[in-house]
Amino acid sequence: MNELKSILFGMLCIGTAINLLGLVATIFAKFQIWPPPKKQSWQFWLTWISFIFLMMGIPILGILDFGTLGLTHFSRYIIGGGLILFSVPIGLLAIQKLSLRQTLGLEGKLLTSGIYRYSRNPQYVTHVLLVVAIVLITNSMLVLTVGVFYSLWFMISPFSEELWLEKQFGRAYEEYCNRVPRFIGFRNLKSK
Repeated sequence: MNELKSILFGMLCIGTAINLLGLVATIFAKFQIWPPPKKQSWQFWLTWISFIFLMMGIPILGILDFGTLGLTHFSRYIIGGGLILFSVPIGLLAIQKLSLRQTLGLEGKLLTSGIYRYSRNPQYVTHVLLVVAIVLITNSMLVLTVGVFYSLWFMISPFSEELWLEKQFGRAYEEYCNRVPRFIGFRNLKSK
């Protein structure tokens, strides 16, 4: 069991590192990893295979490493469960509203209504909340470690998307950025 846990932890760390390096390359080296330049490109597959692996692997790691973080109060289950009950429906609503195509990082239309009136990145916010919920419920030190870096991807990702979106939608996107925060009201993180 410990060997399986170590292997999974290592693979999740590698997957997270690859995704973070891809974002850094997109932002600073102008080598586009995310959003992918086109469907079926190697960037598309790299991002989505690693994302699916991380989304499935993190809860499994939590089960294998259950109870190592040292949280003892029962309220962690209530808080974690509440975060899941809050984040999953909102995340699914955001995907449905935006469309699966655009969620995959492919071009589409500028969406400024519904949940996107309150956050330019509601899917990213809900993913971070989901990671926090998994950390709380599994009480896992390894999930916390991977989860911090995995959540960092969701916090950095908008910076790789914003120039891409500005090129697509021009002034309409700039006005949207002026009205709606990048995440959930952290005005100091708001662009433009």
